[in-house]
Amino acid sequence: MTAVLDTIEPVALEDLKKGIRVPRADFEQWLEKHDWTWTQLARKEFPSARYFNNYTQQEALRRPYSGLDEFQLSCLCNDPGLWVPAFLREPEDIDHKDPYTLWDYQLSSIRTSGPTLHKCGAEVGKTREIVAYGLWKFFTVQDGSGLIGAPQQTHLDEIIDAMLEQLDFNEDLAPSLIKHKKHPHHMFRGSNRFKLYFRPSGHDGEAYRGVHVRTFAIKDEAAKDDHKKQWSEFFRAIKPGCVPKLYSVPDGRRDTEFYRLSKLSEGAKDAEQSEALKSASKYIKSISFKLFRWSKELMPFPYWSEDRKRFYIDLYGGEDSPEFKHNVLGEDGDPENTVFPWQQFKHVVKEIPEYRSLKILIDARNNDVIVRGYRCEVAGYGDGPVSRAVSLIDTVLPLEGFFDYQLTPTGGMTDSEFRKLIKGFFVTVPGLNRCGGDFGFSQDPTEILIKNILGDKKRVIARLQLKQVTYDQQCQAIDALDDLYCTRNTISHGTDLGNAGSAVLHDLNGLPQYRHKEYDDRLRGFQFESTTDNIDEHGEPILDSKDDKPSKITLKELATDHMTRRVQRMTIEYPPDPDIVTSYTGHTCVYGSKHRIYSKNNDHIIDADRAETLAEILGFEREDEFACGSRLR
Repeated sequence: MTAVLDTIEPVALEDLKKGIRVPRADFEQWLEKHDWTWTQLARKEFPSARYFNNYTQQEALRRPYSGLDEFQLSCLCNDPGLWVPAFLREPEDIDHKDPYTLWDYQLSSIRTSGPTLHKCGAEVGKTREIVAYGLWKFFTVQDGSGLIGAPQQTHLDEIIDAMLEQLDFNEDLAPSLIKHKKHPHHMFRGSNRFKLYFRPSGHDGEAYRGVHVRTFAIKDEAAKDDHKKQWSEFFRAIKPGCVPKLYSVPDGRRDTEFYRLSKLSEGAKDAEQSEALKSASKYIKSISFKLFRWSKELMPFPYWSEDRKRFYIDLYGGEDSPEFKHNVLGEDGDPENTVFPWQQFKHVVKEIPEYRSLKILIDARNNDVIVRGYRCEVAGYGDGPVSRAVSLIDTVLPLEGFFDYQLTPTGGMTDSEFRKLIKGFFVTVPGLNRCGGDFGFSQDPTEILIKNILGDKKRVIARLQLKQVTYDQQCQAIDALDDLYCTRNTISHGTDLGNAGSAVLHDLNGLPQYRHKEYDDRLRGFQFESTTDNIDEHGEPILDSKDDKPSKITLKELATDHMTRRVQRMTIEYPPDPDIVTSYTGHTCVYGSKHRIYSKNNDHIIDADRAETLAEILGFEREDEFACGSRLR
């Protein structure tokens, strides 16, 4: 009795009774694992079967194998690199007799028993591996359960169809699927009592509720799930011992859970903890993903060649385009249609010693004020500066009395604990400063930026974020910053004129405690979607080449153009604040019929920057390098 095969070939169950169908090297390892010999096999003696108990999470022994066919089948089922080509058939083969092949770079992935994260190019075999891995577990794990999730049902349909095709191709597999439930979501149930659930993430991950799996949990097209609930519900469905596997083409956005998890798996110094993991169970928090990065360059001919490379260069508009980096190289790059490309933005990220960032969250349910403040530094350089936040304050204060103040006989106000916190945390900077604010209410955060003006150069020196605050409390924040950074009422302020911004502007101009500050001369509000003449940084109109008249542009476009111009000319400096870097490099736009339409995701810091920029170019006229007049243009 000897093994004669060098490579695995398609196998029928009946063939296992006739001779050894496992490749020689693999069968020798299987014998060694069981401490068994060829002589014992010749005497038709077989070792005890080993199996993994999902409940106890331990390996146990069963009765001895009943024969050579069962011993070989166990060997094939133990290794997906053997089971897949033995029992699955190549869907592109017209006769469906060729083995389902996995490329070399896929074998190391599918054989990895622990959590994996695949950040890869497009069409390099991710779906193919999901199909193979899912079916392998479905047919080989007793009483197991698995989950395959994706942003939309259409992403799942391709996987479901490919799995059902394999049952048509192999009559040994088909009888094991005893139930295929289709509504409201697909579910396979096997004769071994394995349950395989398919769930679309939807907008809030609700479809994951009620699912609890202990064998594996796969998320395909993971970068497209950009809401925390889509991830927290997915992780909640994972029981201890369950293996999560994430697959996606990166899309360049740095504010997604997939990006954060990928950076954690890379061991990056600037990696942020996943938001979804922060509230997850202890087991989920302890998960460490092994990163796999597959580019099209790993694929064999004819899938990759010089001709294919030129095709993709022409298709995506160059090797440096975001689409080429995402779909061909599997790299983060920039988002498609990014406004602030990282290759430009990284040159204006500088270590600013006086920069401080303060975040204040009101937890009314527990009567708490959650305070977190930090400075930022450059931890190193990779493809640009590596950001690191250094904590300065991280505390919880009582809400009662925190915002209370008294009006003074002179028409001013006493400092509340809130105002004292702001004034005590930030660092005064001499010279001309300018403020920009994007005001929110309820779930929308308020973002306030302070810039220091040094001749023609600007630098961000302070950032204040507020959540769950009232209009009155936002007024207090602006006024406290004005006290700190204003010299003789010279600082100017710009704000958006949304609902919250309009209310704050009205209160600062109208309430008696702020009247002496003369905000009506120094605070200007802007409707971002209103149109105006396009002007340069000197206030001169930019003429349309078609009719020599000033071109029309929205205020949001005008501000953004001036901001991108400063980035390109490097006349602006931003701190290495991870929030700022993520917000700007992930900001995108598309072209509408008349104007550009900017993404509304995570744009609050950028809108505060826009408000400050508009205050500079539209609101007020500088009289010298270090003073600001109050005359409107």
